[in-house]
Parts: sequence; C-alpha cells; structure tokens
Amino acid sequence: MKKVISLFCAVVLSTSFVVGNVASATVILPDSPAYSYARDCSSTLSISGTTVTCESSVTGYYNETTKIVINQTLQKKNSSGDWNDVCSWSNTINSFKGSVTNTKSSLSNGTYRLKTVFTVYAENSNETIYSYSLEKTI
Repeated sequence: MKKVISLFCAVVLSTSFVVGNVASATVILPDSPAYSYARDCSSTLSISGTTVTCESSVTGYYNETTKIVINQTLQKKNSSGDWNDVCSWSNTINSFKGSVTNTKSSLSNGTYRLKTVFTVYAENSNETIYSYSLEKTI
C-alpha cells in the first residue's frame, strides 16, 4: 500500500511541475499574425560620431499587401524625459515589402530614438503600426 501511495504522490508532483511550466510558457502560434497586413516590421537607429542612420523595414504578405507608407521621425529626449521631434522623412513603397534608410548629421549630444509609423495597405483597407528603435546616446 505504501508503494502505491508513493507512486501516486510521485505522479501528482510530476504532473503539477509539467502543468505549471506549460501554463507559464508563452506560446506563439505560427498562423496568428500580430498584424493584419504585415508579417513584421522594425526600426533601427545607429550612431557614428554625430551622425545617425535611421532604418525602417517591413514585410507584408505577397499578393495581399499592396502599398506601404513609411514615416520616420528622429526624436531626442529632453531634460524632462519627453521626446522632441528632430526631423522626419516619408516614403511610399508600392510593394509588399521594403526598407528605407535616412541619415542626419551634425547632431548635438543627447539620447535619440527612431519612431516609425508604418501604414500598410491591402486594396482599400489599411492598418497603422508604430515601431520604436532602441535609444542611443551621442
């Protein structure tokens, strides 16, 4: 009887560890896109001296995504911790994917980030996606 009870307790404990680990795991389903008309998008900011390079890229769905408008805004953090716009660029891509790179030079010391607003179209419908780069300091 002791062996049966010990075996039962071992099974219950093992099951609770497995269930606990599965319940806390994040599961990403491959057929559940984060966006309606885009598979992924990114904003990247790199710095060399006092020049920043701003790159934004997006991949939509072949035969579904028809146009992409990419609005980039370089932002600088002020002393209050808020973000002020430094400059901006806008580009239109008539394809289901693309990337845009812009540079700005002679910047003053401070912390910068790239804010990108992607407007992704599929025929007459669209969605707006916001993406921010990591902060970089000059």
